[in-house]
Amino acid sequence: MITTRVIPIFLLMLGTAGIVAAQEVPHAEKNTIFDAMSFSGQMWSSEGTFSPVEKNNALSQSYFEQTASIYSTWHNSLTVTPYAAVGIVFDTKGYSWNNKVQPSTGVKVNKFFRHGIVSVGTAYMYEDRWSAPKEFRTGGKTNYILDWFGWQLGSDSRNRFPGSTWSIIGQYSPVERGNLIEQGYVTQGFVLHRFNHAAIVPYGEITLSHDSMKFDWENKSIFGGGVKIAVSKGALYTEFGAGIAQESHFISGLSATGLKIFVNTSYAWHLFGRQAR
Repeated sequence: MITTRVIPIFLLMLGTAGIVAAQEVPHAEKNTIFDAMSFSGQMWSSEGTFSPVEKNNALSQSYFEQTASIYSTWHNSLTVTPYAAVGIVFDTKGYSWNNKVQPSTGVKVNKFFRHGIVSVGTAYMYEDRWSAPKEFRTGGKTNYILDWFGWQLGSDSRNRFPGSTWSIIGQYSPVERGNLIEQGYVTQGFVLHRFNHAAIVPYGEITLSHDSMKFDWENKSIFGGGVKIAVSKGALYTEFGAGIAQESHFISGLSATGLKIFVNTSYAWHLFGRQAR
């Protein structure tokens, strides 16, 4: 059965990390050391039916992250950012890999490009899969490399072909200690019609996943497509969509096709200090 895993900056998968702009908030700490730093954060949530193999299973995911950029160079294109984060996942069928909380704290080195970002991170994470036995509650070090790139972002009214891709490789589950997990995602859309702050976007998407411990839920592919309404207003971005997804598992051979219905929401903020890139 498939898992939908909380990962650092999974906001990038939703195609919003490069879309939403951090907001400048007035503060009292002018002309201090804090002005040379950047205190930015992000949150995202995703609810819906994402797995045809997990038939009729509704999944909810949320992620919150606060960063403090303590070092930057090359016109802010390279930054070092300690962060604190928490991810929460639960579903209606009680699968252990879909019911967990993952608080973490760590540091990332980020390299920004014109159309994306590459991050290398390490953190301490505590993972509690509360629907599983006690041994599925543990903490440990996590390491990962991730990237996100987007083109013709949907928030720009001049663009017609919004798309994005992300990938991650690392050991980022304390419960699955030592498991090297690789995931990748690509989506391409077409703006059919715009109105006010929204757009109707038919889309196609591909998700691939593999791990070193050969857990069935980690080794799969999902191909699909549908249509979504994308609403962008300031730092808030929301998608409402429906489509068809075809899922295949490489280990067990399980395969299914089904309806995907989803709501994605994201928001980014800038507290004070130097404006983040």
